[in-house]
Amino acid sequence: MSEVPVTGALAEYRGQRIPILFGGDDWVALPTETGIEMPDAFAYGESRVGPGHYQPWAKVPMSALDGVIDVVVSGRLEGHTVSLRRRLPDGRIVVEFVGPPSVAKALGLEGDQYMGWTGLVALEELKDISVEETRRA
Repeated sequence: MSEVPVTGALAEYRGQRIPILFGGDDWVALPTETGIEMPDAFAYGESRVGPGHYQPWAKVPMSALDGVIDVVVSGRLEGHTVSLRRRLPDGRIVVEFVGPPSVAKALGLEGDQYMGWTGLVALEELKDISVEETRRA
């Protein structure tokens, strides 16, 4: 599984599923490097996603979307359930864990019991990846 999905929202736009980067009440920002034409876009920009890495985006009105799908992706890291939050350009996955501090520290994660624990892992370290999709009403 080289292109593992991550937790987040997807826009259905012009027959394609595109990750939603961020949004407002009546618009969403979609990545433009997908190669999909976005004639409904009304603003363009880019966000920094890491040292020297920027992601171009276009704002599209919600009315131009065919739907929005919420995706929740989880996996097992050394026997413990984690949420897959983001893919980095180097292929590693940002994971989030909610649970006992002793387990989080044993997994090499950083954070606290109030805000949760996060860390970077190689895809190969994750087992039993599951994906749940829910269409927004």
